Amino acid sequence: MRAYSHIPVLLSAAALLTALSSCSKVETTERRDASITFRSSVVTKAPVDTDGQIDRFAVWAYRSDDAATLSEVEMNGIEVYRNGTGWAYDNVRMWTDGLWYFEALYPCPRTLGQGIGVDLHIPKNDAQIEKDGVYISYFDGTEAGTDLMLAKADRTYDSSAPDVSPVALDFNHLLSRVSVCAEAGDDNVTVSSLTFGGMYVYGSYNDAVEDAWQPITKTTEDGVVQEIDQPYGDFDADLSGITFPLPSQEQVTLLPDLLLIPQTPAASGSGLNEMKVTVTYTVGDGPEETKTVFLPSEPVWQPGHHYRYTIKFAMADVTLSVEMVQWDERDYTVIF
Repeated sequence: MRAYSHIPVLLSAAALLTALSSCSKVETTERRDASITFRSSVVTKAPVDTDGQIDRFAVWAYRSDDAATLSEVEMNGIEVYRNGTGWAYDNVRMWTDGLWYFEALYPCPRTLGQGIGVDLHIPKNDAQIEKDGVYISYFDGTEAGTDLMLAKADRTYDSSAPDVSPVALDFNHLLSRVSVCAEAGDDNVTVSSLTFGGMYVYGSYNDAVEDAWQPITKTTEDGVVQEIDQPYGDFDADLSGITFPLPSQEQVTLLPDLLLIPQTPAASGSGLNEMKVTVTYTVGDGPEETKTVFLPSEPVWQPGHHYRYTIKFAMADVTLSVEMVQWDERDYTVIF
């Protein structure tokens, strides 16, 4: 079962009279108050857990006249952008009768350039279950700094009793948030380098199947299949702002807020590299040492969860523990 944090964003018919000047031509029987426009009372940032900034997202919508009718694409990844205190998009769409299905992705794919491929599959019949709605055919997570979020909503619109009230979209985090910390005992510990790696960072996402995220080692560029040279992540901690030696018995974050594809650490037989932390350090006046610790296979990374892995330094050895908390809650932990 997946666990999600939710960031509400509202779609409504309000506040964009200036955008109507760029509308596509509409039939005279359509009412101007039936336009589909956008506003939001929530702003966010990446990693999305506090108020900050979100300036645009993409929306797809498909509609059918009834459950047996072939769906029609009404919005195909349109870019919704901030316009003062509200939201705007070009060529405003109008509500028409039928069953509407909305999906939204943050950030807009165009802002990620070649780092993501997004497609839409609309339901055609009961046999088509492998893909349904928006899916990500390719995601490059090598920078570990993009907070992907997906939202879904549906509505039946009936012009005889129209409902043009806001359509609520709850954005779900698609990635896991991972941090690496250090904790010293009573001895003076200085860390000179720390590297966290082994996880796959290229993947595809399709929530119509049980394992929504899947690793990929090949992609298509200009119609030609290309091998991915480095499908695994390798992240070095920036220690320039850390005060050493580490304070005694206190947790210090050395590698914060990596946004990574959910997966199983050190999955046996998966064909992927084992995830590991390699740290070079000195204790007191002792010699410089390098140790590698491997992540346990539990807990499995889930979307919308925050995992803190802590390196603990002691005279005898270097150990690893993990604490798991909700993305924006602090009341659930698992210690190994």
